[in-house]
Amino acid sequence: MKSDRGSLTVEMVVLAPMLMFMVLFGVHVGRLSEAKVQVQHAADQGARAGSLAAKSKMVSAATVAAENDLKLAGVSCTNVSIDVGLVVTGMTNAVRVQVDCDVRIDGTELLGLLPDQVHAVSTEVIDEWRIP
Repeated sequence: MKSDRGSLTVEMVVLAPMLMFMVLFGVHVGRLSEAKVQVQHAADQGARAGSLAAKSKMVSAATVAAENDLKLAGVSCTNVSIDVGLVVTGMTNAVRVQVDCDVRIDGTELLGLLPDQVHAVSTEVIDEWRIP
């Protein structure tokens, strides 16, 4: 009968890289989902701030609110872009904020993935009773 000595070592050498890739992939997916939630929240906050601001300050209020929300959340993004626009639909007007960013891949380079882009859009009806 042959001895099984050393078989555990061989199995660990074979399985360790696969386990490492699975852990790194889990970290990457976690970062991606967290960034998506934070970017959506920033778009929501920007749209809400823009809907409450005077028409002349709408774009700047929405942009500042979205930027501040991203800074406070500590989102791990690069190349953040915030686009604010006015949506006119008959008698009801709305503010539309779109936030895009590339999720950082620090620490997960071994996977060979490119940075994923996260995209969020939020639209908020302009408050007719806001202070002008």
